[in-house]
Amino acid sequence: MKKTILILIIFVSINTFSQEYNKKTRYLLGTFHTQNTTINGVSLGVFTSGKYVKTNGIRLETPGIGFIAFMANNSLIPNRETTEIVNGINISSGTIGNVSYNGITLALVVQNGTVSNGIAIAGMWNAMGISNGIQASILLNETTTSKGVQIALSNVTNIMKGIQIGAVNTVEDKMKGIQIGIYNKSKKTKGIQIGLWNVNEKRKLPILNWNFKKENK
Repeated sequence: MKKTILILIIFVSINTFSQEYNKKTRYLLGTFHTQNTTINGVSLGVFTSGKYVKTNGIRLETPGIGFIAFMANNSLIPNRETTEIVNGINISSGTIGNVSYNGITLALVVQNGTVSNGIAIAGMWNAMGISNGIQASILLNETTTSKGVQIALSNVTNIMKGIQIGAVNTVEDKMKGIQIGIYNKSKKTKGIQIGLWNVNEKRKLPILNWNFKKENK
């Protein structure tokens, strides 16, 4: 009985949350500076967005606040719930917000988001709460969880299932996959490290390092 009640509460919560995006619908063209709206087509805007906005199509943001976000001193990974969804393509000078991307997101300088399902490319800095797919930038990729590929001079994640390719690759907790770079480090490893210097919980070695034993909990 308790289990049934819990499932019902979760279902109602999810349904209520999803309805927030569908109170208003715009077709062909709209702005993401609104609330409780689904835009089917092209959404336009500058800097920050509204709340509970969904774009099914193309989202264009120029300029975006991410254009100056490279001056930040701390992590850019959002720590709040998703308040905007993009199903399709996002193009900006830099999108900063609690955005979930399903498709492709491209930023000239810096971008962040709660989730990226697909391809996320930024000119300098790419920060995602969860990255499922490809995450690429010139300087830095950072995530809480990466399931796919990270490509940058520096890649950082707490949990990785996939591949990191860069000069410096760091997995701060659990890794399952491959690290390829100059310096590779992981805390709990199930995979291979290829680089000039490789560090995991078992050993420190140049060129090639590995661990395939059952991961520590």
